Amino acid sequence: MAAKKTVLSIAIDKGLLTKLKELSKEKGYSVSKLISKLLEEALYLEENVFKDEIYKNIDWLSEEWKDKLQVLFTKVLDTTPDPVWIKDLNLRIIYVNQAFADLFGVKKEEIIGKSDIEFLPPEVAKECIYSDMKALESKQSSHSVEKIKAADGREIIFDVIKTPIYDKTGKIIAILGISRDITEFVRIQEELEEKNRELEEAYRKLQEIYEYDIVTGLIKKRRFLQTVKESLEELPEGEQYTLINIEISNLVYANEMYGYEFGSKLLKEFAKKLREKLDEMGFEYVLGKIGGDKFGLLIKDDIVNRSILKKFLNFVKSIRVPTPDEESFFVPKIIFAVRKVAKQDIPDVEKILLQMEDVLLHLREHAKRNFVILKNQQTIYRKVIEFEKKIKKSLEEKKFDIKLKPVNDLKDNSVHGYQVVCGFEDISERDICQLLENAYIDSVLKVVDQRVFEFIKRKIYPKTDKTIFVRLRQSTIDKVFNLPEDKITKDIIYIKDKSVFMVSENIFINNYSSILELKNSYNLKFCLDNFGAGNTSIKTLTRMIEHNLFQYLKINGSFIKTSINSAKRERILRGVITVSKEFNIKTIASDVDSEEILDFVKNVGFDLAEGEYIGEAVSLESAMLHLQG
Repeated sequence: MAAKKTVLSIAIDKGLLTKLKELSKEKGYSVSKLISKLLEEALYLEENVFKDEIYKNIDWLSEEWKDKLQVLFTKVLDTTPDPVWIKDLNLRIIYVNQAFADLFGVKKEEIIGKSDIEFLPPEVAKECIYSDMKALESKQSSHSVEKIKAADGREIIFDVIKTPIYDKTGKIIAILGISRDITEFVRIQEELEEKNRELEEAYRKLQEIYEYDIVTGLIKKRRFLQTVKESLEELPEGEQYTLINIEISNLVYANEMYGYEFGSKLLKEFAKKLREKLDEMGFEYVLGKIGGDKFGLLIKDDIVNRSILKKFLNFVKSIRVPTPDEESFFVPKIIFAVRKVAKQDIPDVEKILLQMEDVLLHLREHAKRNFVILKNQQTIYRKVIEFEKKIKKSLEEKKFDIKLKPVNDLKDNSVHGYQVVCGFEDISERDICQLLENAYIDSVLKVVDQRVFEFIKRKIYPKTDKTIFVRLRQSTIDKVFNLPEDKITKDIIYIKDKSVFMVSENIFINNYSSILELKNSYNLKFCLDNFGAGNTSIKTLTRMIEHNLFQYLKINGSFIKTSINSAKRERILRGVITVSKEFNIKTIASDVDSEEILDFVKNVGFDLAEGEYIGEAVSLESAMLHLQG
């Protein structure tokens, strides 16, 4: 016999009954079954929500408002744009807000009572069930990222937080889920990651530009030295390799005769033929472009004998580069220095190259031979080593000093500007200038550069409206040209409006295009330093003037002194000054150390002058006091 059901009698007004009938048709339930379900939900909320601690001591909350909280609770959740749902412990949905229903384009009642597998794609449902179980098992909130295909076909990425819901006894009764649409955030993050990859690639290419010569494709000096050291590190004890420093001695002539474009073609062809010959001879080697007209070559074998070197020289003589008119050929002339190197030479590789350059200079100017074989020495280029030690010591003992040497206007003897000079114990300014020309002790000179530009930025720049003259080394130009984020580069850009950057003739010849680009890109002002002591040609000066590269021309003191007693030299000097004035280039007489020389430079028409007779280098404080006085 079937069990009797308890019957509940309820008085319902006509309007409410009509609504219940409409809702029962919509739901597909009978009116009595619908009322039963609504009562179940009300009792559930009464037991699990409205009897929570939050309501116990709220005396002012009326019964009417307590009855309305269920509706308010639903309305509040329906207004949030984030999908919200509650599942029972069987992972069936017992509540969803409007945003959740809208996401899938269905009504709430079509989702209630279903599991994820019944309305989500299998792969998505699997991920959702897994994260549900993870939250239930861990008994704490869990984060997951889930992709859902919305009703409109869009794939939306959600950051999902799932939290277990406890009753008063501490028992888990359900799991609450809240989703936040992070599709746009993920898109922006992916775009940023792509931009980062592009920046990394750009930085890699920038590094390649910095490390590889753009004309020949060979590694530059810094990378060449690093590779040579790494190769020697792997060399077994007792074995030796061959280091060769090669100079194309007629490159300057090629540039003068046929232009810089042809000079670049000559370098490129020479590098190509040299690599082909080395490959043909079966050598393992490291080849780099270590200067404007110089190549460094490490052959991983001992080939230091005159027979092989003469064959090498004959091979170079066979190189022919067609001239621009294609009616003749240009033959590169080379001089080179050769030396055996071993593992113990690793610390002295830079100084070995410096010694080789010194030998090449001697070969170019005085000797008739094309190459020199150097003997291994324990101490290489003693003067440079001595200077390097002194500079390091001065830096360590904080005896390094930066001074200002006045550059005066010869019309009224007023201070036009100051040249920044470095003071070291036992090292003259002339020797310092010589050191600043090279990068063979770059590590210690880099520290000097950093301090000089930092000093100008913080101390000199804010205190004077006079022109600041400061020298640029080769490696500093490379840094400004290739590394815009480097601190020295930023300091140079900071002080540029009051500064004139001095470069030697050799640096100018080897970095013509770089200096031109720096001038155009950053509006830097340059001074050609020590003019008359290097290799500047009429053609080089013409290009300099055509592109308005230099605003100042500082003429070598020795050339000035010898012009006093030579009528022809004086006329040449006057001619240079006249041409400079024609193109608004101010001329500076250097090393003016007597009244006789001062009178002479005034007479021939110099604009400015510096030297012992003009004023010695002084501290910043003394210079400022002089200006105030």
